Amino acid sequence: MPLLEREPYLEEVAAAYHHAVNGEGRVVLISGEAGIGKTTLVEQFRREQGGRVLWGACDALFTPRPLGPLHDIAAQTQGNLLNLLNSEAPRPSLFSAFLAELQGRPVIAIFEDIHWADEATLDLLHFLGRRINRTHALLILTYRDDELGLGHPLHSVLGDLSPLPTTHRIPLPPLSQKAVQTLVGQRPMDAVQLHQQTAGNPFFVTEVLASGQGSLPPTIQDAVLARVARLSPAAQAVLQAAAIIGLRIEPWLLAQVSGPEAAAADELLAVGLLRPQGDLLTFRHELARQTILTFIPLPQRLRLNQLVLTALQASPITRSDLVRLVHHAVGADDRDTIIACAPAAARQASTAGAHRAAAALYKLLLPYTPDMPPEEGARLWREYSIECDVLDQRQESLAAKQEEAHLWQRAGNFLKYGECLGRQALILHLMGENAAAQQLNDQAIAILEALPPNRELAIIYNSQALLHLANMENAKGVTIAAANLELAQHFEDDTLFPRLYETLGLCWLHLDYQRGIQFLEESLNYALQLNQTIRAANSYANLSSVYVEFHQFPQAEQCFAAGLAYMAERELESTRLFTLAWRAQWHLLMGRWSDAAADIQAVLELPGTSIGSRGPALMVLGRLRARQGEPEADVALDESLELLFRLGYRQREGIVRAARAEAAWLAGDKEQTLAEANAFYEIAVSQQNPWATGELAFWRWRAGDEVELPEWAAEPFALQIRGDWSAAATAWARLGCPYEQARALADGDAAAQLAALQLFDGLGAKPAAAQLRQKMRQSGIANIPRGPRPSTRENRFGLTTRQRDILALLAQELTNVEIAARLHLAVKTVDHHVSAILTRLDVHTRTDAAAMARQHNLLPPN
Repeated sequence: MPLLEREPYLEEVAAAYHHAVNGEGRVVLISGEAGIGKTTLVEQFRREQGGRVLWGACDALFTPRPLGPLHDIAAQTQGNLLNLLNSEAPRPSLFSAFLAELQGRPVIAIFEDIHWADEATLDLLHFLGRRINRTHALLILTYRDDELGLGHPLHSVLGDLSPLPTTHRIPLPPLSQKAVQTLVGQRPMDAVQLHQQTAGNPFFVTEVLASGQGSLPPTIQDAVLARVARLSPAAQAVLQAAAIIGLRIEPWLLAQVSGPEAAAADELLAVGLLRPQGDLLTFRHELARQTILTFIPLPQRLRLNQLVLTALQASPITRSDLVRLVHHAVGADDRDTIIACAPAAARQASTAGAHRAAAALYKLLLPYTPDMPPEEGARLWREYSIECDVLDQRQESLAAKQEEAHLWQRAGNFLKYGECLGRQALILHLMGENAAAQQLNDQAIAILEALPPNRELAIIYNSQALLHLANMENAKGVTIAAANLELAQHFEDDTLFPRLYETLGLCWLHLDYQRGIQFLEESLNYALQLNQTIRAANSYANLSSVYVEFHQFPQAEQCFAAGLAYMAERELESTRLFTLAWRAQWHLLMGRWSDAAADIQAVLELPGTSIGSRGPALMVLGRLRARQGEPEADVALDESLELLFRLGYRQREGIVRAARAEAAWLAGDKEQTLAEANAFYEIAVSQQNPWATGELAFWRWRAGDEVELPEWAAEPFALQIRGDWSAAATAWARLGCPYEQARALADGDAAAQLAALQLFDGLGAKPAAAQLRQKMRQSGIANIPRGPRPSTRENRFGLTTRQRDILALLAQELTNVEIAARLHLAVKTVDHHVSAILTRLDVHTRTDAAAMARQHNLLPPN
């Protein structure tokens, strides 16, 4: 059928290719729902342009193949890239080799269906996006934008690529009613009804038309099956085999699986159910393949998967594709192949940073562990526990550790049994079960100390130091951690040093800040050198939180940028969520409140987020609500304090107490302000924590208490308490904290108060602005600015300024990707805001939100 209403998009891709040919590489992002015609558009462009094409795709396998598209392309190039992949070369070498393929002569590189991409492939796209402008390549990426939930990892790639001048975004719209009428032609079918039924989806339209039914089928599935019913029995059998093989089909594999009926593949090509794509065959659409799969009887499905598996194992080309082998072994219920291939596939996935895939592969093996030797089963449970912990699935990780301990005990391996109990204790501690953690760690120490000297004891002593730290016994923690370091040096085991340096740094931090920071930075450097990804991510997370706590914002910014990219590329979810919670605090202090809200939502929206991440996020949420005058600030702050008490590490209680004191002050409760500030003040002083001491002293002073500050207290607070509001405001401005700057200015003269009011209004700090206006009126100051326009004050939905900006663009029918580009935001940030807008307006669709905005005058005049 003709390609309708796609000419402007073909021209845009061609224009991007023209830039690439001239040495200014480009990225084209083609998005749309399933069936919208992304692949059709790309194939049409390829036919029109010709030239060198490298084509790879991401597959909807049980778990994604690490670097699947790169393997496809390497098979086409048959050069250095293929050799590097076969030798399992490190990522930097692979990425550089592929970049070299894109340099020199013009080339079109196509990555299809990147919504199914594994983490390593997403990392590659990050890498290419920042370097494509120095190549002669056009990189075309297709994806389904309707399958990207709030937590989808592809958002980080889109957020990086979208603002770049080398990126072109092409969201494909549905066909218009006029186009559907053209396709219907003279058929006895109601084009208006067809357009309504299919919503203009080209695949749905063409399938209904190709079904040849005189009336509209009730479902698209019926339309696909109507086409299949007209095929010969041999073609139907080949179609089933093709559906089992996958979206992309090697002709040799299809021939082997189909046997004597293989020649009927020509019939499938003739009717368009399959089509050639380079050296492969492919379904015209994944929806058609899924429909075929649904109606293959179970015995036939098992048989076909076994035939595919046998052929893949026999071929030297495919026998090393472990993930694919496991996929078909699962489909064939082939226990032996799953046990043989899944462990190595899981290790490959974990090494590539695809931890969700690794966890899924290990989980496949767990039902078989009772029949394995106990040592072998214990190792599988251990690896599964590690992957779950990385993904912030602590309850699942703990359960796996318990199974592992049972198997080590059964095997009589008390060295591993003791180590396992200690690691189990650490997980319990991170879940806030400190009493149980201490009991289990004591048991582990008793077991290991009874054995000959062993390195495992260093790991358990490290957990003991952390438990002392959680109980605010910093000095005891330092003593144990330092002795532990000597034990590790005795065993000459460098792999232990990053972990031990990190613990030693955390224990020193509130005794000697500079010494603590030095150990933490050494831990990070050591972990990066040894390629200990989990340990490096922990060090990034701890360092970034410490930098924010101690107001070292330039260092925090660098650590957030490097750390979050590192964690996202390797799917280190637990540390990523913790780091996002502390980045929210940084955004709040920097006056970027909408960004803070987006980070908070990213942490809190996930079910089961660990308390170490949830607690800080709730603290920022409570403080943000208090500053904006929104309800339930106390609810968030109460839970934050409760979680802190459960986890331990009360060294950071000062931050939560300060947030609670501020919320009480903004609510007009001086007595509660003083109570919150006093609750931790003496402890903060004893720890010589300059920022916690300074802020708690500030709220005591605000509440009318007498305060004698130690000389090492944080300067901005000390200046304001001494009455030097101007110097305090300057200090806060130097740090980049507009709210705190305004708070200092509010203590000044009329000009300073007017400046403070402008800052408060700009931030949306309604309670602070209202308090200042009242103070100015009582002082007799005239011509006080009224603040936000009446239409803003009457905004009963409580939308932030940023949310109203996004709502205005949403009402213009822009996609989230287009809104992100217009406002220079990450796509994920826009996703969060759109979700919040729908919630606040109490509607379910973007169309309803736009209608509500017009009804309540929430849009700007233009």
